[in-house]
Amino acid sequence: MCLLIVGIGPGKPEGMTKEAQAVLEECEVIAGYTVYTALLKERFPEKEYYATPMRQETERCRWALSQAALGRRIALVCSGDAGIYGMAGLVFQLSAGMENPPSIRVIPGVTAASSGAALLGAPLGHDFAVISLSDLLTAPEVIRNRLRCAAISDMVICLYNPASRKRADYLKKACDIVLAYRSPDTVCGYVRNIGREGEEMGVLSLGKLREMRADMFTTVFIGNSTTMETGGRMITPRGYRTIRPDRVGQEKGMDPGGTGHQALSTTKAGRVVIFGGTTEGRLLYEGCRKQGVEVSVYVATKYGGRILETDGRAPGLESGGDGMQGAIHCGRLEPEEMVRAIEQEQARLVLDATHPFARKVTEHIRAACAQLDIPYRRVCRTAPEEEDVPEGMYFDSIEEVVSFLEGKDGNVLVTTGSRDLDVYRRLDGYRERLYVRILPDAATISDCLAMGIGGRHLSAMQGPFSEEMNYGFLKEFGIRWMVTKQSGAVGGFPEKRNAAKRAGAALLIIRNQKETGISLQEALDILEELK
Repeated sequence: MCLLIVGIGPGKPEGMTKEAQAVLEECEVIAGYTVYTALLKERFPEKEYYATPMRQETERCRWALSQAALGRRIALVCSGDAGIYGMAGLVFQLSAGMENPPSIRVIPGVTAASSGAALLGAPLGHDFAVISLSDLLTAPEVIRNRLRCAAISDMVICLYNPASRKRADYLKKACDIVLAYRSPDTVCGYVRNIGREGEEMGVLSLGKLREMRADMFTTVFIGNSTTMETGGRMITPRGYRTIRPDRVGQEKGMDPGGTGHQALSTTKAGRVVIFGGTTEGRLLYEGCRKQGVEVSVYVATKYGGRILETDGRAPGLESGGDGMQGAIHCGRLEPEEMVRAIEQEQARLVLDATHPFARKVTEHIRAACAQLDIPYRRVCRTAPEEEDVPEGMYFDSIEEVVSFLEGKDGNVLVTTGSRDLDVYRRLDGYRERLYVRILPDAATISDCLAMGIGGRHLSAMQGPFSEEMNYGFLKEFGIRWMVTKQSGAVGGFPEKRNAAKRAGAALLIIRNQKETGISLQEALDILEELK
């Protein structure tokens, strides 16, 4: 009495091992999923078949075990390898509860990871993880966590069951998780209907993979930081040192995310460079100082620099154990100036903590890091979802806000900074209606005064503000419209929302564009590793 569990490979007869073929020729009955038994009927037409549809795996395995226990020669088939997302494990579990179970023999097969990789080139040349996106037997949060861990590890990721009719957006969601740690330009590949009619494959970027339509017969490969496209093929070099065609002779490390370039160095050489005068930037600066990590911070304004200097003198923020000190640089940088600055710092890591709405600046920083091959991490701000503010009206830009306000009466409080403030000139009587709250920076104040906004209409203060202070502004100046950004808790958004509701002011919210990156806590964890 022996039950044979057979991996039949990707589908075509040539992809089946000789051992699997011999077993199927000798067996009496072939049992399996309807799609897989259909592949075998033409090759083995004389056999008896027992097939069940998807989600009847337990019934199928119990039947095969019971028939084998009666002495029948049963081959239970699975695509690929029977031990990789196949029936082998379930059969062993079920047999443990039988009084007289048959012996079990597993015949290995070629799994989709290896057969698909062969079509693409050599994407699995180094460590890789195989993850199924099917949540029939695995909780979605477990799948998400495994994806996140694999992305952080910089392993190539092979995805089984990336989508189905009921899970049409699962591949897109998986890509969003990986994009938090890897560049949109990461080389990826896909294969569909391996070894069967309609077989196809392609190499594309991670950003484009996010928009690709997939199904249960598609296998997806997401490259690591060293994976490259060569002659239309997806190649992951073997070993921890990468030799790229354009960098022959240079030794490369591996990067668990960011730009897809070299990995973070755990040595003391080089500085951490932080861009941004945001709350996140200040907290990262504090984190470097506490951990004794040498750091340089670049902020756009002198006021932002003064805030950092004040924080640096605060209790508990003395230099670290190695006497590391922080350097603060003020002034807006052009793209070429960013490149020179990062290069001169001999940066080991660049943390982009600029404001979430400063998208052009983020593009320039990322491009500079890519040019210099410096590890880059975008530190994202957690923003509230739209459904959290049902009374708010959402817009994609200040221009849309002003277009909405044209022809409407009432005073307007602008809390979005001085950039694009000139657009409000389109409003009738803007000098009398407009109240602006900005940072206490001389250049910013000068810009507002040049627009004719001053006196009671101009407040230069450092936020974020309490709910009571926001409420006071709204009531004092009779504000009907409050313009804000979807800036999250660190930007004081909840306090603005609550104050507007109390004061009866309408909240005009500039929608935060979704971005990929790491959280503030993840960035702080990285700094702890670098100390």
